[in-house]
Amino acid sequence: MSSSELRYLITANELAEQTENVKQTDVANKLRVSKVRTYNAMERLRDKGFIEKNERKIVLTDRGKEVLNEYMTIIRFMSAHLSLHCGTTENQAYEDALNATCAFSDATRNGVANYIKSGMADAHHAPIDKDKEQINGR
Repeated sequence: MSSSELRYLITANELAEQTENVKQTDVANKLRVSKVRTYNAMERLRDKGFIEKNERKIVLTDRGKEVLNEYMTIIRFMSAHLSLHCGTTENQAYEDALNATCAFSDATRNGVANYIKSGMADAHHAPIDKDKEQINGR
């Protein structure tokens, strides 16, 4: 999913938490984009099975909610660490995390989200390759 599509999905979900009837116009207004851009984005999200459009309403599908949950798990985790450990402002950390997460393949996104959700109980570093250490002079 592109970062632009994800922003539309996030916005539709946020609006759905506030009101029952989310319309494309509401999404367009909140994102401050044209109705045409919003329509096109919503059509792409519908084609991918993330939303349904009924009677002029936008509703996230179960698949849409599941995928959004994966994205948001990673985005929250990454943005918190960028802010805490790298001195990145909260807004910039969120934007960077969102954009980076959109670059993941579906398999990687799913694996990372599951890893984070598991509490990273089995967190460990990759084994050190002794040959690489010698080549790099360590």
